[in-house]
Order: sequence, then structure tokens, then C-alpha cells
Amino acid sequence: MNYQIGERLRAFRQRSNIKMPAIAAATGLAKETLYKWEKGTRPSNLNDYFKLKVYLDKMELQLETDRLDLEDQKPATLRLPFTRNKLAVPQTDGKAAAGTVTVYDNEPELIVDRITAPFLGAVEGVVEVTGESMEPTFSNGSRIAIARLHDHRRLYWGLYYYVIDTNWQGIVRRVYQGDTDDSIKLVADNPNQARFPPIQLQWEQVEAVFKIMARILRF
Repeated sequence: MNYQIGERLRAFRQRSNIKMPAIAAATGLAKETLYKWEKGTRPSNLNDYFKLKVYLDKMELQLETDRLDLEDQKPATLRLPFTRNKLAVPQTDGKAAAGTVTVYDNEPELIVDRITAPFLGAVEGVVEVTGESMEPTFSNGSRIAIARLHDHRRLYWGLYYYVIDTNWQGIVRRVYQGDTDDSIKLVADNPNQARFPPIQLQWEQVEAVFKIMARILRF
């Protein structure tokens, strides 16, 4: 027997808000017995243990199914304002693809795919990498998880960023200090530097910079 069944019962009740009398009625177990198990008493009857285990297996699966159904009902894309102090909102009409820059109330916004992945940290959305400039690190069609910066001019040279220029073109590159203090240099990973030479941008040519948090292998 798994003697952690009491902890599992407690976690299930916290997630589901189902009261102990209802669980007792569904399993045929005395609620006093269930309370004891939840508080740490080890089950001594194998049949009673399996009655609760079967119930939890079924109900936990139902909770997860319901959670995924709710996720599927949410809009697939978000409108992510360039400024960090404004919240991302669902793109309810779904007309613009991820990676597109749109304007709402005179505020530029990046359309991103929604992602639920707390283990990645402060990820705010996903966009697709296009072209071969970042091969082999980021292949054409791969996806990256991004997040807004508090100050897009405070960068760590040599790291990957998603840069949007004044033409609203999104560019994935390693970023370095430019040849002048008011510029940055965007460097490709592709070994063919003649084909993908560094790009110099003045800060006035940069609309926004997003930190690349992760590469998404499957989405």
C-alpha cells in the first residue's frame, strides 16, 4: 500500500473543494476513517485502502480533464503590449498570427501564442522563428518562449533576444554592444556570416526587445 494516500486525499480535497462526507458516501468508507488517514494514520485494511485509491484515480483524472477542457476554451493567442506595465489580453477575433505587430488604442502590441508552462518562469507567449539565420540553434519554424523586459536597453551582451525594429520586423539574434554607444549589433548563429552578416541598429530604430526564455521543441 502507498501510505501517502492521506496526503493525496488532502491535496484532492483542496483542489476539488469536495467535502469529506461526500467522499465517504461515494467510497462507502466512514468519514472518521478518512479524516484519520488524512491526518497521517496509515490504512490497515487493504480493501478500504483500494476503495479510496480507485475513487481518487477516477476523480483526479476528471479534474485534469476538466482543466484541459478549460484551457482549450481560452483564445489561442494574446495581444502583448510592448510596455511591461500593461497586461496581455486575449486576441478574441483570432485574425492576426503570432509574431504580428498590431496597434490597439495607439499602443503597439505583439501577437503571441498562449502557453501554460509555469516551470519556464515568467514566459508571456510564444512566437515562431523564420529563416535560417539562427541555424543550428533555432531552426526555421521552431518556436521560442519570450518575455518582456523592464527596460529594453539594459541587455546582457551575447544572450539571445527577440528584437522588433521600426518596420515591426521581429528578429532573433545574439545581441552585442554596437559600434557606437547608441547602437546594438545583432549577430546570427549561422556559420555562413557572409550570407547573414551582423545587423547594426541605432536605438531609435528599435521598437521593442523581448528576452528569449526557452526554445520550445514541441508545441
